[in-house]
Amino acid sequence: MKHRYLTAAAAVAVMGLGACGGESATASEETANVEAEDGGWAETVTKTEEGGYLMGNPDAEVQVVEFASLTCSHCRDFAEQSAGGLAEFVASGDVSFELRNFVRDPYDLTMALLVRCGNEDAFFQRSERMFANLDTFGETLGQADQAEMQARLTPQAAESGEAFTIVAEAGGLIDFIGGLGVPEQEARQCLTNTELRDELVGMRDAAIAQYNLQGTPTFLINGEVASGVSNWPQLEARLREMTQ
Repeated sequence: MKHRYLTAAAAVAVMGLGACGGESATASEETANVEAEDGGWAETVTKTEEGGYLMGNPDAEVQVVEFASLTCSHCRDFAEQSAGGLAEFVASGDVSFELRNFVRDPYDLTMALLVRCGNEDAFFQRSERMFANLDTFGETLGQADQAEMQARLTPQAAESGEAFTIVAEAGGLIDFIGGLGVPEQEARQCLTNTELRDELVGMRDAAIAQYNLQGTPTFLINGEVASGVSNWPQLEARLREMTQ
């Protein structure tokens, strides 16, 4: 679904996101080998080989993956509705939950660069806060000087990564992520990090190639697309069936 604030950001599309690619990051072996105490799995975060972030026991019997866009209202609804219940499943050690960013527009990519900036353990908290403030970001971007933005969003700015900084400034995202523990200088470095950008685009392209993924949220359960699961009530019911 398109959002009203994407018109201004659309100029960043000169990057040709579909043509980019990147290698997936390596999982943190140190974190993956942690055996959490009872109930501690919900605080255990691991970056996976596919580039996503996994909450819980990496060897859980039931492994859930969500492909999500940070500009997707349905993904926002899932994040809000699943917050407490999903943590309970994960805390048991029987279920793990991995979120893989599926970037579908320049503003989404800008947000994804920021939630992945800095401490890995804060990834889920930052993503949740991004979802919760989605409408506010859109309104802020819509109030920006559109002509000035268009003038600054040049092909050169896209190539250098400066375009993401421009969009982040217009949407109030740098100040917002600063309130979640990412200093301004570090946030600006992440926005111009071409390796991180290519990793995100590569993860999106891999999802399309491997799963023919077309929309978000899409869920995998134990490596297979979960047919009939597109929201939290449906996923919760499936998890209860699989863990009883």
